[in-house]
Amino acid sequence: MRVGRISGLALVPLWLGAQGVGIGILQPDPAAILHLESSSKGLLLPRLDRNQRDAIPNPPAGLVIFNTQDSVIEYYNGRCWLPVYAESCEDCNFNLSLNPASGTIDHVNTQSVQATVTVTQIAGVPQPIALQIYSTLPPHTSYTFTPPVLNGSGSATLTIEVEPIAPAGSYPIIIQAVCGNVIKNVIYTLTIDQCFQVDIFNSVVDYNLTNANPQIPTAQPICVIVRTHPGVEISSSSTAVPAFTTGSLHPQSVVALIHEGAILGRGGDGASGAPLPNYSLPGNPGGDALHITARTYLYLRNGYIFGGGGGGGSAGIEQTFNVGPVNFSVGITAGGGGGAQLGRGGAPSGNFQIGYFSPGQDGSSGLTATGGQGGILSTTISYTAGPLTVSVTPQGYGGRGGDYGYPGRSGYIQACFGGQVNFGLITIPINIGCLPPGGLMLEPGGAAGYAIRRINGAPLHPYPDGPYLTGFIKGQIGP
Repeated sequence: MRVGRISGLALVPLWLGAQGVGIGILQPDPAAILHLESSSKGLLLPRLDRNQRDAIPNPPAGLVIFNTQDSVIEYYNGRCWLPVYAESCEDCNFNLSLNPASGTIDHVNTQSVQATVTVTQIAGVPQPIALQIYSTLPPHTSYTFTPPVLNGSGSATLTIEVEPIAPAGSYPIIIQAVCGNVIKNVIYTLTIDQCFQVDIFNSVVDYNLTNANPQIPTAQPICVIVRTHPGVEISSSSTAVPAFTTGSLHPQSVVALIHEGAILGRGGDGASGAPLPNYSLPGNPGGDALHITARTYLYLRNGYIFGGGGGGGSAGIEQTFNVGPVNFSVGITAGGGGGAQLGRGGAPSGNFQIGYFSPGQDGSSGLTATGGQGGILSTTISYTAGPLTVSVTPQGYGGRGGDYGYPGRSGYIQACFGGQVNFGLITIPINIGCLPPGGLMLEPGGAAGYAIRRINGAPLHPYPDGPYLTGFIKGQIGP
């Protein structure tokens, strides 16, 4: 039977049959209670947002709507509302968004970027939704999600940290959220700016980064990557200057030092011998290897940074003799050894009328340098002045120069004095004894040079302040 129904101004044909209702078709399918047919129109379901949907009282199982918030057809299964592709209330479905969708690292003002990842669960009971980066990140780049797992709807903070030596460029990064068998992705675009590049291929003395590279700006913060290549040795001409300094960079600049060579501080000189009243002098401090004047990231790739060894202290003693008209002093002294990396051994000095001097040895040079030995005092010596003959038997040494990262040592001295006075056929022995009684450890050796000195508090990553005596760093790190 054919009937008509007014809908607005249109007359919609309906065909009613025992088998069902057809709209737009003369013979409805016998398996369908309602058969719709059109080449230009569709079926319009009730359109509700979530609040309207959830306000339906006692929805029957099988009730169908179109969810306007999530743009999905949903049905009620007797327990919960599900999108048409879901099978149970335990199925998980969600929307994933990102804000912002891009960020730039310039290393000076920004070393990391952040974005908010928002997950909105639109079906199923609240479930753990894990967040991860699916892409392969550029080298020297890391990330964290806080928190890494959301329980149903929520937001997490993505932090991407980039080291200065990460390669410059623009990188699409896939952010992935996983809940059960459901995986969704969004794209974050990370841009890494280029740093200045400096390569040191040849050994050099007293290297100053900004003096050697006048193209590097010093009036504004910049990022610079410095690479010392294998076999390069950077040393110092004196303990007054470091072997390597980052120079006059703007203090807010960033330096990445990729170190494959050797930076060697100058050794301290051993102390000279000394007369009264000191008898000895302290050794001289070693020189620093590296001065940083801006935030610095250090990458040791079989590279070495050694503070110069301290110079050894000297040792000396003096004895004055007064016998009638004869008045003279006898002194002995031993110089301290030079510290590792060309510290000079202590030379003799003093105002003794008669003296015995043993100079310290120089420290050696190069990566395997050692401190020089202090002067040795062990030979009995005799002096004659008129009727007076004096013998001195010393036991002593100057302090040894320090190896890389080590201070110089103290010296030690003891001398036994004796002799005689001859008056014709008369000989009068003199036995003064040994001075000082029991021997004496004298002035200390010089301190070792710093491996890395942080000028004006410039930060160093990733090495904390403190003493280092490792295979690659020898000496103090600190301000």
